[in-house]
This record gives sequence, C-alpha cells and structure tokens, in this order.
Amino acid sequence: MKNKINKYKPSDSIASVRCDGSPCPRTRRVKKPGTKSVGTAEEKRPRTAFSGAQLARLKHEFAENRYLTERRRQQLSQELGLNEAQIKIWFQNKRAKIKKASGQKNPLALQLMAQGLYNHSTIPLSKEEEELQELQNARQPAKTS
Repeated sequence: MKNKINKYKPSDSIASVRCDGSPCPRTRRVKKPGTKSVGTAEEKRPRTAFSGAQLARLKHEFAENRYLTERRRQQLSQELGLNEAQIKIWFQNKRAKIKKASGQKNPLALQLMAQGLYNHSTIPLSKEEEELQELQNARQPAKTS
C-alpha cells in the first residue's frame, strides 16, 4: 500500500480545507511568516458590543437550546446582523461562564490535580483537594539540579 502524500503545506490548517479540497468559509487566516504573535491594535478586532435586542435574542436562543446547529447559527447571523463566529463564541462563552459558576470540575482534571499534574482552576481548591495535592507532592521524589 502506497503512503498517502499530503498535498497541503505544513502551514495549512486542517480546518481550512474541506475534504473535496475547496476552501472552508469559517477559517482563520494563516499568519504570514515574520508577523508578530502578540496582537497589535491593527491586528486585533475590537470587542463586540452587542445591542440590547441582540443580547435578548441570544439569551432567548440559549434558553431554548445551549448548542446551535450550523443552520440555526446561519439564520441567527442573518437575523441579528452578526457574523457566525460572533454567535458561536457568544454561546461558547455563555456555556463556560455557567460551568465556572456551577463549580463543577471535570473528573479528569480532578484526577490530574490529585497527582499534582494540573491546577488551572480559578476556583480555590477545597481543603480536601489541598491536602490531597500536598500528599501527592510529598510522594514525588525531589528533583536534583
């Protein structure tokens, strides 16, 4: 069996091309070599200020369904005068905000935290989690330089 040769340059994003080879309309632009990675004022898009009507509609849609289909996102985009990415990000941010406020932690994150391998939480550790983390850290051999 022959090896399949990748016809795309390494800089091409997987999401930037469909299976049939046509460009995907929902892609990010690939940065040109030599451009700064830090967002400058001219590169960075200003924060979207949603109108009251747009926010009310987004909240209503979110209350109906926390996840949008592509078709529904396209419809909302046309109806609200926003682009699809803005709507998609609004829904993602809203879900993340609810998850953070609920204080629920992912079981995998809890397991990694118990092993002392992960703590990206902005919510303070419980006393039990702190004790467990200290025990795990004490069990790990000290690194010598």
